Amino acid sequence: MTDVIGVWVGAILTLVVFSYLLGDTPLFRIAQAIFVGVAIGYAVTAAVYLILIPKLLDPLILDPVTNSYLIVPLVLGLLLLSKLRAAWSPLGNLSIAFLFGVGSALALGGALSGVLVPQLAATLVPLNSLENALLVVGTLGALLSFRFVRPQATRVGARAVEALGLGWGTIGRWFVWMALGALFASLAVSRISILVNRVYFLLHDWLQVVR
Repeated sequence: MTDVIGVWVGAILTLVVFSYLLGDTPLFRIAQAIFVGVAIGYAVTAAVYLILIPKLLDPLILDPVTNSYLIVPLVLGLLLLSKLRAAWSPLGNLSIAFLFGVGSALALGGALSGVLVPQLAATLVPLNSLENALLVVGTLGALLSFRFVRPQATRVGARAVEALGLGWGTIGRWFVWMALGALFASLAVSRISILVNRVYFLLHDWLQVVR
């Protein structure tokens, strides 16, 4: 009985989401609200039972002296609750600033150590094949395409280097466009696969007209 109810609920929500093809209908807004509510509920539950209780509250209760450093995140978290009232809202600015600062540092460090540096390291290959040559030319050209400030070169050699960098950057811009096109194609394929999966669910699990 539970499986039958789950199939019917999934089918109804799928049809409600498909109603967006007819426009921004009230049914689609209801489905959107359900999705957001379930996502927030899951996120809050996971944060409480996987982070706050085992990694913050339990250590402070069991050994408050050794884990006294956890008072700092506890206080910052409590200050975030002051955002619920406009009069107390400035108290939460410290926590917001901390979140933005740490988030920006992690994003910048991750971009450098996880993307830029490995990509540059991957270009250290011998130019003995067309694949390696395209890798080096495309990577360096993509970096050169993001040069927005160009100094005025007066010497002949400097002007030649500047022209080389400008032309190489133009080639790199084409590589960037090809990469974006590949990403868009991958996104489109994934969306089509999701659509096929939902149509198969309706025809196989719900209506049972496809075996």
